[in-house]
Amino acid sequence: MIWYFWFKPNRVLSEKRVNILATLISIFFVMIITLMLAGLAPFRPRPFLNPEFLFSSSDGTSPYLSKLSSFPSDHAALFMSLSTGFFFVSKKAGVITLLYSIILIFFPRVYLGYHYPTDILAGAFLGASITFIFNRSRFIKKVISKKIIPFSEAYQPYFYAMLFVITFEIADLFAGSRNLLSFLYHLFKHDR
Repeated sequence: MIWYFWFKPNRVLSEKRVNILATLISIFFVMIITLMLAGLAPFRPRPFLNPEFLFSSSDGTSPYLSKLSSFPSDHAALFMSLSTGFFFVSKKAGVITLLYSIILIFFPRVYLGYHYPTDILAGAFLGASITFIFNRSRFIKKVISKKIIPFSEAYQPYFYAMLFVITFEIADLFAGSRNLLSFLYHLFKHDR
């Protein structure tokens, strides 16, 4: 949808592009804040790890998930951030992506025991509020209009290569970035 709205002919194309870029930039802040909060808040094990809940869906889940705190949900933060950003581009797209997020992202994560409802609510709140602030900020929109939009027009090959990597990372839920950061962390941790 990001690429669709980026290239969709429109009389306010530059304004839509500014909103798309504000959303993409906000997503990085959303993910950083969400992951920092997950690391700083008291550890909260996932519901499927709690024997009182008797989750039958957790058939030897990856040990990676058991090491991550359940609170807040980074998936909820990311998808709510995207949904909020799409409201600034198109109300219809915002509603569609919000429904998609609720039905196909939030509900299954609670149902399968990956998150408690409060994890989802906290992540969704973080994603929505940060992206809302970025899309309403005159300063951020001015920087995007004066610096990034001219760069995107003057250096299209570089800009679109970067935009591809950014949108791919979002589609991959930042798995590549997480793996790289984890590798670097372990590399430097073993040096000491």
